[in-house]
Amino acid sequence: MNINMNRVDGNISDTVRSVELGIKKNAPSLSDNSANINELKAQKFLKEQQEELEKQAKKLNESIASTGKELKFKYSDEAEELYVEIIDSRTKEVLTSLPPEFLIELSVKMKEMIGMFFDKKI
Repeated sequence: MNINMNRVDGNISDTVRSVELGIKKNAPSLSDNSANINELKAQKFLKEQQEELEKQAKKLNESIASTGKELKFKYSDEAEELYVEIIDSRTKEVLTSLPPEFLIELSVKMKEMIGMFFDKKI
């Protein structure tokens, strides 16, 4: 009888171990969950920041409306930089850009040149 009990106990413990291993392999780890949570928090924070910037830009445009100009905030993906265009309200012509457009282009070219010399950042 003891032999049968040991065999049954052995089979159960082997089954429990294999189930535990299967759960560990397939279940996301706590670090994966916390990384996902942190990413969601970051996305929410960025969305809140974007909404706040849009509100502030609207206020600025209302305050300078009497001058016949408006501000347009843009982001250059190539330069990874935010810039502002000052636009004539009537003609919708870009009067100036801050920083000037040639500096944005120069920044992009410099980043390309750096890429020729260095493979990666340390």
